Amino acid sequence: MTSKKVIVRCVYNTRKMRDYVTIKKQMQISTEKLVLPPALRLFSLEGKTAIITGAGTGLGREIAVGLAMAGAGVMLTGRRREPLAKLAQELEGFPVAYCMADVSVKEDVQTLVTTTIEKFGKIDILINNAGTTHRSPIIEFEEEEYDRVVQVNMRSCFLCTKYVGIEMVKAGRGGSIINIGSGAGRNGLKHSIAYCASKGGMVMLTRAAAIEWAEYNIRVNIIMPGTFKTGLLHKCAEEDPKYIEKIIQLHPLGRFGEPEEIVGACIYLASDNSAFMTGDVMFIDGGGNAR
Repeated sequence: MTSKKVIVRCVYNTRKMRDYVTIKKQMQISTEKLVLPPALRLFSLEGKTAIITGAGTGLGREIAVGLAMAGAGVMLTGRRREPLAKLAQELEGFPVAYCMADVSVKEDVQTLVTTTIEKFGKIDILINNAGTTHRSPIIEFEEEEYDRVVQVNMRSCFLCTKYVGIEMVKAGRGGSIINIGSGAGRNGLKHSIAYCASKGGMVMLTRAAAIEWAEYNIRVNIIMPGTFKTGLLHKCAEEDPKYIEKIIQLHPLGRFGEPEEIVGACIYLASDNSAFMTGDVMFIDGGGNAR
């Protein structure tokens, strides 16, 4: 007697799923194989493994959920255990693991890469999402704060790209590296000199790596989000009550992005459907780049 294979069928509603504790409520065990329409199969990440930095909160959390639901094995990483463990638990049934790391530290990145290889056997996708900011007028901007922002935003991007890239080159299968920049890295932003400089630097890091690694079929692209509804936005709003009013004017659509609205772009860039795309900059900013 032939046994039927039991698989997990998932429904992902990008508009209504605000709290991913509800993931389990949207999962059904089925004895029938889920067959995607031909167009959607182009975006399947089944059989691929991804590392996502800053995966415990904000955009990183949404991206991690999206990639797991697209079929990828996902290694979550960040500096705090609690949000990583919580998300991994919520994604029970998916091939997800977590590894604590400060990705601005070389040794932590090396451990992250080794742990991912041991767990999943390979790395196909890297999403450099870890980021932070500090707001202050330039003449009052402390050098230590400038260094901290640059380390978290740009040094971590370099370190993860380097050490994941070593494994990708060695494996010879190619890969996709997706950097999460910011529209502020193109247009600038008042009282955010370190953030703007580091995010702008990530664009050139992306393009340089894309050119250098094209011969290995390792694609490197960058997404430049506008302002999304994340903890970072709330923090800035607490520091400056007029921040929301000023920043929303930079978005012609007249609103901030919902965190899940970045997921589709990440799945596309991670998938084989974007195989002819590298060194490119993708803006998801409510029209801010068109101003």
